[in-house]
Amino acid sequence: MNLIKIISLFALASLLSACSLFYGEDGLIKDTSYDYLKAKETAPLKIPPHLKHENNVNYTVVPAIGEQAKNAPSGKDISLVAPAQILDVLDNIRANKQSPVPAIYIVENEEFLWDTIINLFTEQGVKFSRRDKANRVLETEWVAVDKRGVWLGIAGEDDIDEFKAKFRIALSEGILKDEKQITVERIAAQMFNDDTDKWQDMANYWHDSAEMLNLIIAHYDTATIERDRNSKNAVVAGFKVQLAHDDNNNAALVTETDKALVWEKLPKVLEALDFDVKDRDRRLMTYFIAYEYEEPGFFASLFDEEQTPLPLESGDYQVTVTTVGELTAIVFRDGQGTPLNAETMVKLYPQLNKLFSDKK
Repeated sequence: MNLIKIISLFALASLLSACSLFYGEDGLIKDTSYDYLKAKETAPLKIPPHLKHENNVNYTVVPAIGEQAKNAPSGKDISLVAPAQILDVLDNIRANKQSPVPAIYIVENEEFLWDTIINLFTEQGVKFSRRDKANRVLETEWVAVDKRGVWLGIAGEDDIDEFKAKFRIALSEGILKDEKQITVERIAAQMFNDDTDKWQDMANYWHDSAEMLNLIIAHYDTATIERDRNSKNAVVAGFKVQLAHDDNNNAALVTETDKALVWEKLPKVLEALDFDVKDRDRRLMTYFIAYEYEEPGFFASLFDEEQTPLPLESGDYQVTVTTVGELTAIVFRDGQGTPLNAETMVKLYPQLNKLFSDKK
């Protein structure tokens, strides 16, 4: 038994010795992690005159090489920051990938968006150097930030310790109907130098602005949850609708109720009418639905529980929510998007009016 242990120890020692021969600083296979430091500088890329390269953004810092590397941090001394992504995960948000600064398109009430962005900064004690409501532009005073990013939080000027930054946030028209655009840009940044006891300027990179945009998206998401919670009582209470026309003179139902509340109430109404909600697009404010008429069963006729059939053929339909002045319009369409005629809407109206008014 002792002989087996001795043999095992010799084998292990031999294995370790072999590893050191093959790997490590003195081995045959050397560590190449920092070989880029020895690379020779090549000529910069030249773009042909007929081509343009306008959207140039710094997703992360590229280590310097050649002569420029002498006074620059290298190897393990480089603080690498992972590329940031815009978190356009909500169903009414999409990223504007053509913008030179981080930007999103969002389907939302403009006044609600403006107030939500204002609240994000005021709640943290951040002041504004520019607050232009007419042009929907905000510029902050110095904001206390963390070196690793604003995702760790922001604070007002009184809490500035080592790093600070200023941001510009602009709200403008989007591309689609009812769509707005939010752009964010970090316009200044400084860090405190303990050696000189002074503030020194820092570079502004794309990911710095993207992190602030993500913070705005997260705050907006929280604000909409609170808004939806407060509006549920209004949805449950129900509201009146009337037959009228939309801006394109299509037969429609109109109501004084806010568009967001109508959007929330619609699925309950549609399901009560035996529509199957297949999909929804918040940007287009459209529900995609299907209807299949079923003959009532024997017992339903016995107990007089037969529901009045809808004046519709089985198939796909759409329902869109738009605005008509200060009113909200609801337009029913066929599967190709053609609005239903006035005669059909008159037949649908009694059941729709009852269901929109129901307190449930």
